[in-house]
Amino acid sequence: MAIYDLKCNECGNEFEKFVTGFLKDSDKECPDCNSREVIQVFTSFGIGSSGSGGGGSYGGGCGPVGSPFG
Repeated sequence: MAIYDLKCNECGNEFEKFVTGFLKDSDKECPDCNSREVIQVFTSFGIGSSGSGGGGSYGGGCGPVGSPFG
């Protein structure tokens, strides 16, 4: 599931759209004025993990412990 931040060029309304997969032109419709003059403002995503400390043998870094990239 993806979250897209959109803005209507007609009325200025900023809103989020939740879709499975990629955003299609048919998904771009303002909920306030029903205009299709909508642009994507910013797309954000996050990766979460349960618990604290980053989890597993990876610690909090990007690579395994002892990795030159971690």
